[in-house]
Amino acid sequence: MDTEIILDIILVFIGLYLALFKSYFHEKGKNIATSEDVEKLTLKVESVKQQFIEKNANLKAKLDLLTNLQISHKNDQRTAIIDFHNKLGSWIGLLTESTPSLVDNYDNTEIQNKIYSYDFAYREVLNAQSILELFIDDKKLIELVHNLKVESIKNLTPHPTKYLLYLKHNNFEIGQLDQENNLNVKNEKHKDLIDKRKGLHVEYSEKMIKGFEAIIPYKKEYLNYTRKYFSEIPIE
Repeated sequence: MDTEIILDIILVFIGLYLALFKSYFHEKGKNIATSEDVEKLTLKVESVKQQFIEKNANLKAKLDLLTNLQISHKNDQRTAIIDFHNKLGSWIGLLTESTPSLVDNYDNTEIQNKIYSYDFAYREVLNAQSILELFIDDKKLIELVHNLKVESIKNLTPHPTKYLLYLKHNNFEIGQLDQENNLNVKNEKHKDLIDKRKGLHVEYSEKMIKGFEAIIPYKKEYLNYTRKYFSEIPIE
């Protein structure tokens, strides 16, 4: 009997031990699993965080690039307006000289070079206008530029070239007088040619004054609008 009791007690202890041992390892397994889950979750959080940092840096770089492009575009707009205005002013100034300057009126080579200078100045205006139209998307400004250019061509450009071509012909006629043997005839013809030359200059000046007066309203409208447009371009 005592032996049986002892065995029963031993079995009870063994049962309790096994129960406690199983519970311990069950909880230990749960703790290990929880630790592994936390580690995996931490890794995922760090991965998402790193992805966010990279995407944020990429987005910032794109925004910086866009900002720089916008600033560059505004600067290009200002440059295009200033360059066109300078080229336009030089061209109109060249056309409206009271008399073509820095030219020996009796040297046909210099006269021809002056004629070429009108063409060169106009080409500079066309080049500057093409750049202006590339950077400026304002129909009103482009229209005013076009109108001023067309009116300048119509009212100004014919007169300087014609005047200089007439001078070239006058120089040729004066040169022909060297072949005249009769001094009296030679002097009379020379006087007539000089008077004709003076008349050409008077006619040229009158036409240029009228031509310049004709473009003033177009120039004024262009200047007023351009000043307003230029002042509204943001300064970065």
